[in-house]
Amino acid sequence: MKTMLGMMLLFVAPAALAANYGDAMPAGEPVAVSAADPAVHGDAPAKFSGRITQVCQKQGCWIVLEDEGRSARVMAKDHGFEVPRDASGRAVAYGVLQVEPLSEEHARHLVEDDGAQAPGERELRIVATAIEILD
Repeated sequence: MKTMLGMMLLFVAPAALAANYGDAMPAGEPVAVSAADPAVHGDAPAKFSGRITQVCQKQGCWIVLEDEGRSARVMAKDHGFEVPRDASGRAVAYGVLQVEPLSEEHARHLVEDDGAQAPGERELRIVATAIEILD
């Protein structure tokens, strides 16, 4: 009986580690950030995955996901939710993919939020209604 219970916990444990922020995450497989293409994925919300490399240290209102050297900033739509400022690991975001031009003011704001290097003049962005941190 103990062995059977242990095996059941083994299959349940990974799902228990996931934490969801914002709306419920819809079903379906995510697209890796490295394969995200605004021309293909920019019209409707979709799921995107990657590894968290940065988190807004002021409020937790955005994260940066990276996969195979390509990254996208994931913004909580309308600042509607926050993730923990110490979030790390793999994550999935559900939202609309876009290429966003950055003003000097907005770039400065992002640097102030996390202390990282200034982003370029444009960035790949996902305006998300849900973020799920997997591990």
